[in-house]
Formats: sequence, C-alpha cells, structure tokens
Amino acid sequence: MLEDLAVWEVAVVVEVEAIKVRLALLDQHLVQRVCCGNLEAMDFLANHWQPYVHEVDDICDGERPNPRDQLKTFARALLVYTHPFFVKNMAGLRQLALNITTTYADAVEWEKSKDDWQREWANHNRHCGMEMVVAVAAICGGHEHAFAISQEQRAICYHEHLDQKGNPC
Repeated sequence: MLEDLAVWEVAVVVEVEAIKVRLALLDQHLVQRVCCGNLEAMDFLANHWQPYVHEVDDICDGERPNPRDQLKTFARALLVYTHPFFVKNMAGLRQLALNITTTYADAVEWEKSKDDWQREWANHNRHCGMEMVVAVAAICGGHEHAFAISQEQRAICYHEHLDQKGNPC
C-alpha cells in the first residue's frame, strides 16, 4: 500500500514538473512572439520587467517581508531602468513606467476601499504592468502587432488573477 502511494506521489511530482515545463515553454514562445524575436526586448521583459513587477507586488502584499529581499528588488529596479532596451526606448517607456507605478499605487490603495467601485477598479487595474508588454510589442512590431497582443495580454491577466466570478484568486 505504501509503495503504491510512493509511486503515485512520484507520478504527481513528475506531472507537476511537466506542467511547469510546458508553461515555461508557452511563456517563452509568448515573449518571443510579443517581441518579434528581438532578443534584447525578450531579455528586458522576461528577465527584468516581469520579475520586477512581481517582486514589487509581493512587497506590497506583505509576501516579501525580509529587508534583504526588498533591497534585492530595489537593486533590480536599477537593472530594469538601465537595461539597454529600456534606455534605447526611454522616450516611450519612461512615462509609461511612471504611469504604471501610479496606477498600481492607486490599485493597492483602493483594493481594500469601502467603496465597491474602487475595489472593482483596483481589481482590474492591478495588472497594469502588462501595459509595458503592449508597449514593447508596439516598439518591436508596430501598432497592429501591439493591437493584436493587447487583448490577449488582458485575457491572460484576467484569467491568471481572477476567478470565474471576477474575484481575486
């Protein structure tokens, strides 16, 4: 009986790892498609922007309470905003990064509001970091490409962060 359980546990671990690999490959293909194969843009989004916005979210949610981890996020910010892709496209990305920061700050503040409309607004706008993905798509592939990517990105954000009733999960 215990042997059967151990085999089942190994099978579950293998399946979970296989799912993680498939998701990583999907993410890799998505980033490649968003960036039209531009390696510098891909590096910026996948290795700098995405981890940075998730770490900031973790700090705001109290999931990164260790000061050393918080300082690593601050150091990552320096790498994000001095990344060669960001620097080359600073005219278009700087204000967007500031707008994303402001929108996210509003969302964090309003997610616990007494007003239903503010909580609903916060619920949908806490994923504003994805606007950088759309901007990178526009830089790499033009407006039509960004237009094609934007709705897909919004759907991904919605389904990854909200349940079927639209509540945070």
